[in-house]
Amino acid sequence: MMAGLMRLGRCRSGISAVELALVLPLFFAVLLGIINVSLVLWTQASLYFAVQAAARCAAVNPTTCGSDSATQAYAASQYYGQVVDGISPPFGPPVQQDCGRRVSVSYNYPLFIPFYEASPLILSATACFPAQTG
Repeated sequence: MMAGLMRLGRCRSGISAVELALVLPLFFAVLLGIINVSLVLWTQASLYFAVQAAARCAAVNPTTCGSDSATQAYAASQYYGQVVDGISPPFGPPVQQDCGRRVSVSYNYPLFIPFYEASPLILSATACFPAQTG
């Protein structure tokens, strides 16, 4: 009996499988986390780009962005981020403020975390561009 336990204690044939079983779930969790964070950053950057382009268009290009709905459509056309459930971000109409023409957006971005139901992350972006004079 004791000799059998000693032989089993010296056996190293399955140690790689045990290590893999311990490390692989952690590796995939980190990998999915990196992918999720990069998708959030890409979506946020795209929101900023779209509102900046729409604010500039509303301030200097009355032909393309002459109305509120035209500016919102222009902002939506400039958005290249992730569209969740077929719903693109709801860009607000341009507002005249001290800084010029201001466009903003707020977007509920659902996080994908396996085995955990997370509340959506609220991404927002605002841009203001001075109106053209003269």
